[in-house]
Amino acid sequence: MQDILLIRLNELLLIIYLFSIACYFYDFVKKHHLASKIGFVTLGIVWVLQTISLSIYINVTNQLPLVNIFNILFALAWLIISISLVISVIKQINISIFLFNMVGFVLIAMSTFQPMYYNSTNKHLNIINELLIVHIILATISYALFTFAFVNAILYIIQYNNLKQKRFTQKYFRLGSVATLEQTVFISSLVGFVFIILSIILGAQWGFNTLGVKILLDPKVVLSSIITVLYGLYLYFRVRHKFNKNKLIYFNIILFSISMLNLIFTSHFSVIH
Repeated sequence: MQDILLIRLNELLLIIYLFSIACYFYDFVKKHHLASKIGFVTLGIVWVLQTISLSIYINVTNQLPLVNIFNILFALAWLIISISLVISVIKQINISIFLFNMVGFVLIAMSTFQPMYYNSTNKHLNIINELLIVHIILATISYALFTFAFVNAILYIIQYNNLKQKRFTQKYFRLGSVATLEQTVFISSLVGFVFIILSIILGAQWGFNTLGVKILLDPKVVLSSIITVLYGLYLYFRVRHKFNKNKLIYFNIILFSISMLNLIFTSHFSVIH
């Protein structure tokens, strides 16, 4: 019973932690003070929940969480969150906080879904299946956001051509400005990128637990990782203004097309979902 309570508490913790990390990442990209404040508050909630989880573990087992590597990882994540909160109070360096807590998120995920944490095979299988479901949900959300970015990229091209040819019709004013459409493409891709990164992290955890290291050779895993890196490059180029926005819009459309081909065709050759 205590095991299930800890698992559910840690799953809730991971969800809130995900939201906090996303806020810090958004603040880093857009310098949004409210997002930074929300990220700090939710990180504090994560710290409280993890402290409760550690307290329950210590109370039930009468020992410190140092008996195996997964408990140590969980305790290390608690230290990471604690240090992050102190740093956030002293100085605003949100890119460091974001990267620091990405590590913390991975450690908690590994600890929560580790195979030796459960008393029975059936319980282990149920939790691993839940991990796969969460992975698929996050991936689905990311694809939905990439689709939204793709739609707005198409509208951007239409609107850009209207502007270039000075076709100021009623449709022109209904579509919105090219700046707004481009910003929507960027924000949608940014949030989708965060979700796909977290989906890959949890998917890797599921894959290593069920299939072992051969998961790394799966064609869907390989291509999905490449696509994620390319989306990361798009965001980097966009933030650093390495290319003009028109070229990046076309790059975004190409990335979405590749991701759809990956979703549709590589599933036939993949040993996973």
